[in-house]
Amino acid sequence: MVESEVYFVGAHVPITYISRVPSSKWYTHSLVYQTKELAGKVLEDLVSSGKKVAIKVHLGERYTQAYLRPIYVRKVVDKVKELGGRPFVCDTLFSGGRVLRDDRGEAVWSRRALDEALLTAAMNGFTNETMGCPVIFADAPKGLSYVEHPFKGRYIKRVYIASAIAEADVLLCLSHFKGHDVMAIGGALKNLGVGCSSKRGKWWIHHNAKLSIDPSKCNGCGECVSQCPVGAIEMVGGKARIATELCVDCAFCLDYCQAGAFTSRTFPSLEEQEARVGESAAGIADYFKGRAAFVNLAIDIVPLCDCDAFQGTPFVPDIGVLASKDPVAIDKACVDLVNASPGIVGSMADEAKVLEPGSEKLNAIARMRWLATPGSNHLAPNWKVMLDAAEEVGLGRQRYRLVRVNFGYPPKSIEELFAAYEASKGSII
Repeated sequence: MVESEVYFVGAHVPITYISRVPSSKWYTHSLVYQTKELAGKVLEDLVSSGKKVAIKVHLGERYTQAYLRPIYVRKVVDKVKELGGRPFVCDTLFSGGRVLRDDRGEAVWSRRALDEALLTAAMNGFTNETMGCPVIFADAPKGLSYVEHPFKGRYIKRVYIASAIAEADVLLCLSHFKGHDVMAIGGALKNLGVGCSSKRGKWWIHHNAKLSIDPSKCNGCGECVSQCPVGAIEMVGGKARIATELCVDCAFCLDYCQAGAFTSRTFPSLEEQEARVGESAAGIADYFKGRAAFVNLAIDIVPLCDCDAFQGTPFVPDIGVLASKDPVAIDKACVDLVNASPGIVGSMADEAKVLEPGSEKLNAIARMRWLATPGSNHLAPNWKVMLDAAEEVGLGRQRYRLVRVNFGYPPKSIEELFAAYEASKGSII
């Protein structure tokens, strides 16, 4: 059976390399350098002079701490430039229009509005200056800018790709691999399927139905009319009414309705939502037709998404960096490597009693998140549903061949060290 290639650089560097590698070349064994070169390996046949390259990253939220460190992203930007490409770093806006604020007025769910989202990105270290290229939200200014692409999935019939991403010549999904409360994992598939979608695309992944209004709850305040960015709501007989043909599924009205009159089929089922993410990823990959690559950083492997400030400690040690043209294979490789690792004592792997190497950690930890939520303890996330759905619609395959690579300066052998020692009469360093 055909296997997809997944390139892998391990996070561990032997301490003996200190004496075996020239100090001027130590940096080449840094995971930052390895990430840069690994990205080049999967991009070198896609990027050429003048091509626009979208580097899709999760830029984090206020008070989050587990998103990718900016230096990793900057060095991938540098590699794209070395290949002749024109990179930009991007994220997309979150569904809805009303920014959640704490009791002091600070935005704590900021990515619903462009101004606050850009401020959060800057606070987290992602600016034009630090990245050396434009840093944008690809569906700006309101999350409504998208390119629609048809797709024949079981659930997903069309995807809504954030415009700036769709207009790029090449897409690189640079993802932090970690746990997730619904998907059980966050990696290449989620960064592609959800992260590259506009607000409309995110809405259909999560809801699969148009919004409707319960007239018995509508108090006729008209706030939704003034807040709708496309003029799709009008007042008729003192009640709000949606012009379905104009509605773009942005959920602005849902945020601003104090009466709770707007309703929809939310979270159709956990399994269906997981499958929808896999199919959405397949639809977006279909749009790019081989012009996409994927890099997963399996470091700081925490229980929840990069937008979540409630994380706790990583639950397994750092693993390394993986790269592939197949997002299904790269996520499956990350799952296998995480589950094969020992859990960290005191982490959620300890609480879930999955410390042993080989135990299923990701699903168990995601399950704990729902056990802690009153009324939701029946939910059991399973990463396999998303991977199976993506594979079934032809996005990629879960069978893979792990190819270990290393771009570091070759260390001297012990024999070479002794020879150098003898030649220098003891003055080896």
